[in-house]
Amino acid sequence: MSTMKDVAKRAGVSLGTVSNVLNNRASVRQENRERVLKAVEEINFKANMVARTLKTKSSNDIALIIPDINNPFYPELARGVEDAANKAGLQVFLCNNDRAQDKERAYIESLITKNVHGLIIAKSQLSEDEIKQINDQIAVIQVDADMPQKAGYSVLNVDDYGGFLKGMALLYDYGHEQIAFISGMMESLSSTVRYDAYLKFITGHNIEFRSNYVIKGDYSWSCGYKAAKVFMALGNPPTAIFAANDMMAIGCIKALQEMGFSVPEDVSVIGYDNIEISKLCTPTLTTINQPKYDLGVRSVEMLLRRLEERSVACGAQVDFQGEHLTLPTYVVLRKSVGPVKE
Repeated sequence: MSTMKDVAKRAGVSLGTVSNVLNNRASVRQENRERVLKAVEEINFKANMVARTLKTKSSNDIALIIPDINNPFYPELARGVEDAANKAGLQVFLCNNDRAQDKERAYIESLITKNVHGLIIAKSQLSEDEIKQINDQIAVIQVDADMPQKAGYSVLNVDDYGGFLKGMALLYDYGHEQIAFISGMMESLSSTVRYDAYLKFITGHNIEFRSNYVIKGDYSWSCGYKAAKVFMALGNPPTAIFAANDMMAIGCIKALQEMGFSVPEDVSVIGYDNIEISKLCTPTLTTINQPKYDLGVRSVEMLLRRLEERSVACGAQVDFQGEHLTLPTYVVLRKSVGPVKE
């Protein structure tokens, strides 16, 4: 299938020029416009969609790209995006990239040709250079991203570092020092920050670091299930397990109960996210609340502000200031955490 890069190469123009032509922007020189349209025809670049796009000066569409629709965290975020977008008169395309760069690139390229107003991308897999190129063409809001505090990038995060420290402090206050950790995949800011907070806490409290108390997870319940079995087979097993999300924590509880351990009497378990199911498992899960729905709402609000900036600019070369926001987290104390067993 042909891409925008193929069109740009065929026409001998930049990718930005191709995007401007496909979005019917008046700033393109007529000569370049004709070269792009000729290239589009010659390589049959998504002809139907391009034809529609060239006739449409604007749309009421935005897009949300998430890494894993199976993770219960993201439907709650998506609902916040949808509600806020509908309130603003916008429709939402929902795209699931399966944490794959190529799939994310393909979605973005397709969405740009569809003339969407803007993108909200959670845990983008793309490099800063790629994001910058996309950001020059269309309004982009990144959720859970480690982008520099400089003009042009709009980023929405939560206080993962502070949230994780609060969870560690809760376990420590209950007498736990043998605390195991199941991390997330280290492709995102939130995953690395939670690991950093784990190391910071044990170092600051003179707790011995044990490499066999740390397992890299993938956010699935089965990963937590397997990790708990590994931890409890150690000669000196942990008294508490902190999982980087609720699904892994729930998997831990299932494995511990199957092995004959009581939660929290024998082992305490704490998760992260505060998804709905964390209130329904037995025992109910102590966790760190992330404002999932609010993340969706606030990301749309940021996108609307960014769109307003671009509207005011009217195609002129403007250094967008961007926006960086961090939302708070807090501990939700339920039944899965208790005092260390004497």
